[in-house]
Amino acid sequence: MSGMNRDRQTKVPSRKSKTGSEPKTSISRPAEGRSVIPPTSKAKPVQAKKDAPRKDSRSNRQHSGGNNNQGANQKRPNQRGDNRGGGRQGGRNHDSRSTTQRISPIAEENWARVIEHNTVDNIITAITEGKLFMCRLSAKKGIEALNPTDRIYIGLDQSKKVHVDAFVGGAKLDLMSNYARQDMPLVVQLFVEDNSQHFIEAFFNVAGNLSLKQHAFELLPGVGNKKAMQMVKERRISSGFNSLEELNQSCNIDAAELLAKRFILEIEDRSIEPRLIDLLLPVKA
Repeated sequence: MSGMNRDRQTKVPSRKSKTGSEPKTSISRPAEGRSVIPPTSKAKPVQAKKDAPRKDSRSNRQHSGGNNNQGANQKRPNQRGDNRGGGRQGGRNHDSRSTTQRISPIAEENWARVIEHNTVDNIITAITEGKLFMCRLSAKKGIEALNPTDRIYIGLDQSKKVHVDAFVGGAKLDLMSNYARQDMPLVVQLFVEDNSQHFIEAFFNVAGNLSLKQHAFELLPGVGNKKAMQMVKERRISSGFNSLEELNQSCNIDAAELLAKRFILEIEDRSIEPRLIDLLLPVKA
């Protein structure tokens, strides 16, 4: 046999195919892929429920006739009008602001003391006797110029309003003229002196300790613990003060001036506590 024929008949071993059978001892390969979930049949009854009222409504509309449609058309304009009106919240005619009228701060006041009368602007700056509220009032035309400490009526009885025409607004001490700021302590002091018996009974004869270290008399400007204990001792000896004069002589103070200064401090700073204005006013008749 020639060399060429021998090469052709030579059998070359072939590789084993990968798809050959595996030995019996090998572990079976786990299943791959996602199992197919059969479709649920819940969607059909839901659609059937939704379609059911539509069929009923259509059948009702067909049986209702034209009269009901005309009635519905007549109601629509009224409904639109109601929504556009002021009755609807946020409508064009609806006023978001509160409809309640503001109460005037001097609604319950009857009398006030003049601090300053500006004859050019025809404005009276005064302080009320009820709560020591500083206010601006428009003066009536033709009245004579008022002096500081003058007492004027500001109540609701129009027949008694000789000087005041109307309430303008509140007044601030830092916006007043220098003359008004200088006269302010005197105006309040005269108010205390005119109602001295009230302040004797409401404060000086009943004031006690605010704490273990402070007495109520120490709220007065210039009164320390030593002076406060002296006032308490003199009050105990006399079984209570009968007048401001007796208090001033026994304790060597000016009680009306000290109380007026305390009131002015509370007017300037509303954060001061305790507030004698709220505790002692209004004056009881």
